[in-house]
Amino acid sequence: MTGTQPAGHTHGPGGNSTHLGPDLLRAYATRPLPAETRDPVEAHLDRCAACRERLSPLMADEAELSSLWELVDRATDEPTRSLLERFALRLGVPEDAARLCAAMPALRWSWWGGAALLVLLTVVAARWSESTSAPLLFFALVPALSAVGVVAVTGQRFDPAYVWLAVSPLGGFRVVLLRAAAVQVLSLALSAAGAAGLPLPFPYTLGWLVPSLMLTAVCLALSSRMDALPAITLTLAAWAVWLAATYNTDLPAATRLLLPGTQLAMAAVALLGIGALVVLRDGFDRFDKQGRTAAPGGPTAGTRGLA
Repeated sequence: MTGTQPAGHTHGPGGNSTHLGPDLLRAYATRPLPAETRDPVEAHLDRCAACRERLSPLMADEAELSSLWELVDRATDEPTRSLLERFALRLGVPEDAARLCAAMPALRWSWWGGAALLVLLTVVAARWSESTSAPLLFFALVPALSAVGVVAVTGQRFDPAYVWLAVSPLGGFRVVLLRAAAVQVLSLALSAAGAAGLPLPFPYTLGWLVPSLMLTAVCLALSSRMDALPAITLTLAAWAVWLAATYNTDLPAATRLLLPGTQLAMAAVALLGIGALVVLRDGFDRFDKQGRTAAPGGPTAGTRGLA
């Protein structure tokens, strides 16, 4: 070989030929070399069949090393998944939908820890208080918590991740339903666990279920046309009026909420709320720059704007 010899070269048995040393071949196969070293090595390999033959098994090791690095890259690039997101993926929920459902404040442990503490306190008060109206606190609080948890997924005021709707391939209405369903399932599970501790006969302990669905449907329908804060304010104000109107100390838990007629009335309101939600569903696809729903026909109608 004439000209510049790459570092690490050795001479053949007769001293007439020059070959690349094993250390240099291994370095070329396993890691990037500086240009001043790599270029002479590659020039030599183009002309030397013996060195190419010695390089082949080392390059096989390089292929295995590349495969290992690909596994490392995938492991480091893959996002950390929460328990809820992993559970949703196991149930067959699409990855993008599972990520959108899991990334919201209403599904954080802090939120559910506080909600669980409030439910526990209402159950303890119902069991240890001598007042017949003590269980009413549970039936008043549980539907309100359900509505608050759901409305937190319908606007940027409470959920900064809500701007993902602007770039999500899913429709705004579908994302809201998915996220609201996730919150509602957890809320119903928490409420059912608390109801089991109430000092009431079994049929009455389910009196919170229909009100929870009713407030959720009404609040979502309102959220399609207004900001989350006035939506939940109006819903809870109407709920307080309903509680006052149904208060009766002669009935279980001192309320008519548990009576079949009142339950049917609340179920009717829930159905009306669901119908209104379906009719107004386009409101979740229109946002102004503050992440609130734009007025129908406004400048942002039919568009999605990032905050």
